[in-house]
Amino acid sequence: MAIFTILVVAALRLGSALLIPITVSILLSLLLGPLVRWFRKRGVPEWIGAAVLVFGTIGLLGTGAGLLAGPAADWVQQSPATLSQVEAKIRRLIRPFSAMQKTAQRVEQAATAPDASAPPKVTVQTPGLITRVSGSTPEAVAAALAVVFLTYFLLATGQRFRGKLVGLPREPLHQERMLHALDEIERQTSRYLVFTTMISIGVGGATWGLLAGCGLPNAGLWGVIAGVLNFIPYVGALVTAVLIGAAALISFDGVERTLVAVGGFFLIHLVAGNVVTPAVLGRKLPLNTVALLVCLLFWGWVWGVPGAILAVPLTVTLKVIGDHVDHLRPVAGLLDY
Repeated sequence: MAIFTILVVAALRLGSALLIPITVSILLSLLLGPLVRWFRKRGVPEWIGAAVLVFGTIGLLGTGAGLLAGPAADWVQQSPATLSQVEAKIRRLIRPFSAMQKTAQRVEQAATAPDASAPPKVTVQTPGLITRVSGSTPEAVAAALAVVFLTYFLLATGQRFRGKLVGLPREPLHQERMLHALDEIERQTSRYLVFTTMISIGVGGATWGLLAGCGLPNAGLWGVIAGVLNFIPYVGALVTAVLIGAAALISFDGVERTLVAVGGFFLIHLVAGNVVTPAVLGRKLPLNTVALLVCLLFWGWVWGVPGAILAVPLTVTLKVIGDHVDHLRPVAGLLDY
């Protein structure tokens, strides 16, 4: 069993380029599946409904990306200078409290004076952020195209594919149990994905409005980042707060509006996590906090940032499947609240 687990983890890491698009496509098909069925009930064929949803979503996302591409590229290009400005402002803010630290630094510098006879140091120039991002663009485009077309075919042939799965068991009783399990898995998982996506959109929109009210430039960009990172529990909110705080420190002269921006975002996050989410989802899909953190660390380690974003949907999907598959019920029990 241990060897099998090691092989599975190694396969997940080595096959990330293939498995991540497939996983995203399956989750998107669960998210958009209810809408395809809604179209089908009104006489629209599945392949047309899937095309409208998939390519309409691409159009909306492409329009939004086009509007945000300029500000995002500027921030990425100016990130070294931005970090220097943030560091300078923080030093000015803590200057009244840093006299003792400066004295200690002077003593340390005097004690570690450079030796004139020491050989010169050689610094290796590493590729910049823009170079690394541009180098990974072809792979990202290929993965995006794979997600688009695979999602479309999963939605367009969903009923036929489900019929083949139901027909695998030979006994009618097992076929009926399989059909019930598939319906329940899709219903609960799609419900979770739909409401979580709506909550994340709400967090992004509220953050956008807050930062626009504070006068922060490119408030829409930070709202989109807040909505995307809201899928990552705990860590996403901290990263968003750091980014908003850095942008506010550069844009504002004093610290008052910076505190309002960061504090307001944390308030939005607390309301979304402790009021809206329980009210919308209830306890239909309870997850053990420790297991959720372990899954976040695991998927982040296996697949990086995409794994961290997909960690919660994957954990929820695994729990729902485990509730309806006898062999996986111990796993579902570990993930339960």
